[in-house]
Amino acid sequence: MSKKLATEEAIHKEQEPGVISNAMLTKAILEQGHKGEAGRLARLDQVDLGCITVIRLEFQNILKIDHLWVLKNLEILSLAFNKIDKIENLHQLTKLKELNLSFNFIEKIENLDQLIHIRTLSFYGNRICKLENLDRLEKLVILSAGKNSINTLDGIERLRFLKDLRSLNLADNPIAKDTTKPLRLYVATLLPQLKYYQYILLKPEERNTGKEKFTRELQDFLEQEKFEIIERNRLAKEKADEIYLSKSFVEHMNGDQLFESLFVGDADGEALLAIGDDAIELKTEYKTEAYNLTQQIYKIGLEQYERRQKEIKLYNSCIDTERKKAQKLGQDIINHFLDMYNRLCPKVKEIVTSLDQDAHKRPDMHMLPHEFHPLIDELEVAKDEFNTVFEDSWHTLMNIEMQLFERTEEGNANFENKIKEMTNDFIEKAQAQFVLLREAEINFSDGLVEAVQQFVTFQAASGHADAIPSTLKEALDDKDVISNLAAGMRDHHMQLIDAREDKLISRSRNWARDLCEDIQNSEIKRNRAKVLEITYFLDHHRQAFYTLLEDFIPTSEDKKRIFSKVQFSIDAVVDEKE
Repeated sequence: MSKKLATEEAIHKEQEPGVISNAMLTKAILEQGHKGEAGRLARLDQVDLGCITVIRLEFQNILKIDHLWVLKNLEILSLAFNKIDKIENLHQLTKLKELNLSFNFIEKIENLDQLIHIRTLSFYGNRICKLENLDRLEKLVILSAGKNSINTLDGIERLRFLKDLRSLNLADNPIAKDTTKPLRLYVATLLPQLKYYQYILLKPEERNTGKEKFTRELQDFLEQEKFEIIERNRLAKEKADEIYLSKSFVEHMNGDQLFESLFVGDADGEALLAIGDDAIELKTEYKTEAYNLTQQIYKIGLEQYERRQKEIKLYNSCIDTERKKAQKLGQDIINHFLDMYNRLCPKVKEIVTSLDQDAHKRPDMHMLPHEFHPLIDELEVAKDEFNTVFEDSWHTLMNIEMQLFERTEEGNANFENKIKEMTNDFIEKAQAQFVLLREAEINFSDGLVEAVQQFVTFQAASGHADAIPSTLKEALDDKDVISNLAAGMRDHHMQLIDAREDKLISRSRNWARDLCEDIQNSEIKRNRAKVLEITYFLDHHRQAFYTLLEDFIPTSEDKKRIFSKVQFSIDAVVDEKE
């Protein structure tokens, strides 16, 4: 048995072939989750796969990547140490940031274009022959493809388009053994954004040496990629514009897209337009009017988007200011509490230590209480001071947080009203244009009916009935044919216009609703976290302080008699703690 086969047998030990299923996912999640009692309780609840962000399915003998679409929020996935031979069915994991496919049987890099947020990617220990299909993963930072069968330098230059790529490993590949083209110098030359190769920092002198050695290759790549960079920038701008227009709810409204869509699949309209120039002229006029109206909707969308963004920016600024004020007030209270705590704790510890030591030294226990009264009084004063500051701090911090929450709630309500008002204003203005667009459609339809009727009548009267399109010849015997065709065309057009209007209205209202709900839920989550933070912080210090006092609680009859003066106080402290 070869060394490679022995290694693979050790990694991929024989067992039943694994198929990714709900049972496998649930089992892996539970095994990787909480341990002990927390794990037992977790197992009692049904696992919500949609909430899982990390999962490791290693050493499962998996043959095929499948069924992972249920993990829609997955960010980290490891399928290392399996028998996977094809990268597939990962396109729905669009939130994935880290993917480990090490030690499998993969021969080709493919089907990763949808993983636009991926930052760490490992193919270590596979059978890949070429680096390819990676140049769209623009957020990739770490790429490991060591110990494969990569036998060509072709494809490495495509990594130049990955501007965030910082670490690359291609060790133990055939191309790494070519002494005439040192791979470390080659990647240092071609990939200026790269910082580490084989996890070792690339030095300036290595880059300089590489530039001297691979000058021709670098010049060729620079020349080749010049036009691709221009095209990529164009596509990136188009994508950014599309996102911008989508957020404005007026995507595909900046040109003739809506108008052109009206006549797609419109057999009735096509029949009426077949009469020629007169119909084409009417259509051209309609197109111009429709363009002007959609341009108005487009401009309204952009203007309203900018208004909404300003309102959101103003809201965030106001909320941030309020939170900073509350944070400053809270920090002052915390600092005051810590000053008191750091001053009292050493003092209490010193008193307790002194009391314990003196109690063991003196044989005559009847005289001790009188001598210890001053220390006991000091302990009592320290305890009272701590309790007072503790309670004041707790109430003040909670009051600050409550006031912040109430002000934020009020601000959220005002913001929600403003956003809804702006949304309704946008919808009303857009609807006014859609009304005009429908009127333009009616005018076009009526004008087209009249033109077609005149055409058919003229051709029939002049003895040129054969010039009438076949789809309209029935109109010679049935006058309703033209009206019916026009009604069918108009209904088709109106449905598309109505659908686009409904889409604009529903998306804008859904956006406003989701935005306000997210803001509300975020504030509730922040408030709860802050209350827990305050409670934990103060309770932690209270417990630490009470521990010092508990060290002083008498445990023998003699100490009870000696410290009887503070027994009530100590009991009160213990009761309060419980």
